[in-house]
This record gives sequence, C-alpha cells and structure tokens, in this order.
Amino acid sequence: MSKKLVLGSGGIFFENPSDPIIDHIISIADKKENMKAVFLPTACHDNHGDEETVRNYFLTHGFSECTSLYLSEGTLSDEEIKEKILSASVIYADGGNLKFLLETWRKCGVIKYLKQAYENGTVIAGQSSGAMCWCRRGYDNCGIDGRYMFLDGLDLIPYILCPHFEDWQHFCENVKMQELDGLAVDNDIAISIVDGKYEIIDSGRNPKHSAFYLPADMEYKVIDIVKEKPEIAF
Repeated sequence: MSKKLVLGSGGIFFENPSDPIIDHIISIADKKENMKAVFLPTACHDNHGDEETVRNYFLTHGFSECTSLYLSEGTLSDEEIKEKILSASVIYADGGNLKFLLETWRKCGVIKYLKQAYENGTVIAGQSSGAMCWCRRGYDNCGIDGRYMFLDGLDLIPYILCPHFEDWQHFCENVKMQELDGLAVDNDIAISIVDGKYEIIDSGRNPKHSAFYLPADMEYKVIDIVKEKPEIAF
C-alpha cells in the first residue's frame, strides 16, 4: 500500500474556505465513496473548540464524515477507537503538547491502530506536535517551565522533527547530541512524503519560509530543502 505522511508546522487554518496544505492532504487521499476523516486534538488536551470548524472543512471538501476523537477522556472503547482509525482516509493531529499527546496515546492503546492505518494507505498528517509525533523523535517545549526536550514518537520516519524553526533556532545546537538526522519546518510550510518521495507544500502566506534538512554525518549543516533539493531517504 502507498504510504502518505504530511508534516506541517504552525499556520494551517481550517477556518479558511481553502488552505493549500490541507487541500494537498485531501488531494493525496485515495478517492472513494464515503471518505472519512479523523481529527485528533490530543496535543491541545482534547479541547473541543475546533471540532465544528474541522468537521465543516472536511464535509465541504468531499468527505462524508469527520470524527474528532477525544482520547484522553477515557470514554471510548478500544473497538470504537480501532473502527474510527482504520476506516479513515485522512487522520490529522493538532498541535499542542507533545509529551501529553504521546503519554495519552500510549495509555489508550491507539498507536498500533495509527501505525496500521499508515501501512494501509491512510494519509497521516498534522502540525507542530501533531507532526512531530509521527517521527522517530520530536523537539518540543513541553518540559518543566517550558523547557525544550526530545521525545520518542511513532517512528514512521527515522528523523527528529523541529517545527516553528524560524523561532526555534536553538534546535541546531541541541540536535547535535542526538546522533540522528534532523528535519526542521518553518510556519506555513509542510513536508509531504508519499512512497518515500518528498515535496514541500507552501501555503503562500509567507514565501520566505522553508523547510530544512540537518544530516548528522555533515555535522548538522542546515540545508534549505527548497533551494538545494537534497536527497533524503524516507
């Protein structure tokens, strides 16, 4: 099955009539009747505030259903979680606190179903913490007093991801202790990876922003992916 992963930073807006990054996510989903989306607001502590906005976006873009799964509340059975995840054409994870997201997902047992959905060809996507979680490791300010820390994710790709790179330049130094290749994404940008081939999706809202590759074997030199188009093994 085709494997599809879209990693965004901040600046993805479901409240707009159209968003280039979300529209790209929808465009690479397998087209079929009764397309379903799943929204995971775990990283923002399962805040219900975006449920209607996200659902309306997908419903007005060809989906028959969009379900928000509030996994931290403990109200869903394992069978309900499994059915929703494995029937989805698109799974989108919101940003927030990466540590809370990963702890919640491990506690409720959803990770095995998310990995199975990815293997089955579901588009797996997210922004900020909702993008880092899919990688081998993420870099987030979810430590005590907002300290930055590295956390092990679902390992769909073998990289450390840093979002908000224009503001989190300290990643360049801190990643050197990890001995693992890094990816970094500015806001309003996403990296789309389909069957091992990548492209950069630009929202058009800030054309100066980009995405970057920091290979460990080059002492974490910061390589602009848009300008230099490096070979990256996904």
